Amino acid sequence: MSVQIEEVDVLRNKKDRKRFIDLQWKLYKGDPVWVPQLKLSLNEQFSPKHPFYKTAEIKSWMAVKDGKDVGRIQAIINHKHNEFHDENIGFYGFFESIEDEEVFKSLFQAAEEYIKAQGKSEIRGPANPSTNYTVGTLIDGFSDDPQIMMTYNNPYHQKLTESLGYSKSKDLLAYQLDLNFQMPEIIEKISARAEKSNKITYRKVNMKDWKNETEILWDIYNDAWEKNWGFIPMLREEWEHTCKDMKSILDPNLILICEVAGEPAGFIVALPDINQAFKQVPNGKLLPFGIFKLLNAKKYMTRMRVLTMGVKSKYRKLGLESILYTKTKKLGLDAGYNEVEMSWILEDNLNMNKPLLRMGAKPYKTYRIFSKNL
Repeated sequence: MSVQIEEVDVLRNKKDRKRFIDLQWKLYKGDPVWVPQLKLSLNEQFSPKHPFYKTAEIKSWMAVKDGKDVGRIQAIINHKHNEFHDENIGFYGFFESIEDEEVFKSLFQAAEEYIKAQGKSEIRGPANPSTNYTVGTLIDGFSDDPQIMMTYNNPYHQKLTESLGYSKSKDLLAYQLDLNFQMPEIIEKISARAEKSNKITYRKVNMKDWKNETEILWDIYNDAWEKNWGFIPMLREEWEHTCKDMKSILDPNLILICEVAGEPAGFIVALPDINQAFKQVPNGKLLPFGIFKLLNAKKYMTRMRVLTMGVKSKYRKLGLESILYTKTKKLGLDAGYNEVEMSWILEDNLNMNKPLLRMGAKPYKTYRIFSKNL
């Protein structure tokens, strides 16, 4: 039977949204590596009130074969991205499919036709829904569970995507490291020297002043990441929304802010790998028993992920990065974590890749951003 492509409205139609979200549970049932996310969080992602949609437009489709949902895709016109990068492209995201060439082709064709009709000359992805969230197709490293806010897909995605004329736009790396590693002497020396400066201080985030702290982090983030490939400045409302979502899973011991002469200059945010707990809630539902399983599992989390770090451009070369590395390592060990993932890192970001390799970190997962001219 041929494949039918059906447009669904995930923002305004609750049945369509449920159908779009639930597909993952059908495709990955029994997969020991896949980590189910909380459906509450996924529903929030597709709420029409989500601030992302203030500067973006989307269209979503489901693929049906033999009366069953077998795939999904979303086309995204991110006006903020095109304005900031002076590009004229569209994105695809939230892609899932069975291993079927016809399903792949039909879904991508729907997204491509829509994006081309909007006058765009290129399609890029996956972005779910942008580089400020989750991105990339996993092409290497399928034996380890994905960590918090990192993607996972079946190995056949790469081959079937490339068969449709898509090629590499950029690779993103995830590094793994045992926290008991020996910090390279040069990094320790730079950190110690920077700490001796009476102008440089560092502190943990103040959860009692969370609103002001998130403003500080937002300001540093938009400055520090401005020149990075694919970066899109976050609207204040979007940043606040993201911080609110993450607040319940944060470990304040793992968020540091560096200041120079009292001015916020750099930060690092590491998160407990809540995916270790999510695996105890396979249906993605908090009620009736999921919340108790989740709370119990959180006590035994051993991994953390460095989600983001950055130093304002005018404060680079002062050794702040070394302070953030050395202190986060110690704080992670003190809090009971024994493993850290640093992700994602652009393949050509030598300022990040070189120090991580020097520490003994291993790139153990690769995620690919694909693109295709239309």
